[in-house]
Amino acid sequence: MSMLFALGLGTGICCGIWGLISSFKALGLITWVGFAGCTAYFASGKHGLEGVKTAIFSTMSGMISALVAMFVSSFVPDSMALSVIMTGVISATMCWQAKAEVLWFIPGAFIGCFTTFGVASMGINVLSGEILYVIISFLCGAVLAISCDTLGNFFYKKFGKE
Repeated sequence: MSMLFALGLGTGICCGIWGLISSFKALGLITWVGFAGCTAYFASGKHGLEGVKTAIFSTMSGMISALVAMFVSSFVPDSMALSVIMTGVISATMCWQAKAEVLWFIPGAFIGCFTTFGVASMGINVLSGEILYVIISFLCGAVLAISCDTLGNFFYKKFGKE
């Protein structure tokens, strides 16, 4: 078994479990937001707790950027000019914030931002307490990612060939 096969097997198992757990509406989880958080972990190239930290901080900072843009835009609804300006300002700040070591992963910030906009487009009021659904789903995504990574490594150590 190659490392890629082992990682794929572990990821398939963990993602299937996540799909099942997140399908229970009573939990308030958003399946694809969890996958976005998981993606940030793997895209960062970091593993273990460093990858989890990177995924969480980057997606949360992007989520906050989206919330700021939506809040400011709510003062002038249906203003194309304001939307364009906010898009530019928020995009620039997500790049500039990478100067802070903990926010170095710019793609993760964009993942968090567009995911939050996507959730809002589903009719979930992210400017209210419903933002908790997004936060919890992102956090679950980081746990999902380290679970995929860990299970894949387990399979490789148990059945893999160097």
